[in-house]
Amino acid sequence: MKKLILSLLTVVTVISAQAFDKLTLTNGMQFQGDVVKVKACSVMFKTEVGKVEVPAKDIYSVEFENPNDEQFVEYLAVLDSADSTDKCMNGQMDAQRYHGKKGGHFVLGFLFGPLAVIGTAIVANPTPYNAENNNTVGLSQNKDQFTDPEYLMCYKKEAKKRLIGRECAGWAVKWGGMGLFYLFLRWVFSGFSLG
Repeated sequence: MKKLILSLLTVVTVISAQAFDKLTLTNGMQFQGDVVKVKACSVMFKTEVGKVEVPAKDIYSVEFENPNDEQFVEYLAVLDSADSTDKCMNGQMDAQRYHGKKGGHFVLGFLFGPLAVIGTAIVANPTPYNAENNNTVGLSQNKDQFTDPEYLMCYKKEAKKRLIGRECAGWAVKWGGMGLFYLFLRWVFSGFSLG
């Protein structure tokens, strides 16, 4: 019995002595876990529940358990290059505002469903230069960043996300419409009774 109690006390002491990185969001929520990866636009954070990628705009502070940790060094480098976050946000905002082809991807999703989503995820390479009607090139105030890898990575990720979202919406409209049509036909062939 003494061995069991001693073992439990040892485990509890080791677990309580284990320190974690602490992430505080702009809304005041705090999380403990491990910072896995630091990027200009986000921090990959691992908690007991799983890994979560938190956008930089939602982070108020990050406290590191170990100042010699590789992720801490990366975090400091990102903070030193503050304009890197701006480049990423500029890329995301330009993709949201100006990247075209949304109607075409809605139709692709309507016609081909998951095949369109998979195709876009694998093949699509959206850049400011291949946006429909070159809206991004004509309207963006960030033309000087079009060759920056950080800007392009964030632009591509955001544009792809939006295109895939349109395809999913097209697919949902197709199946929702088919369901309503099926219910309509059942209603018609049942003699117009609601019961």
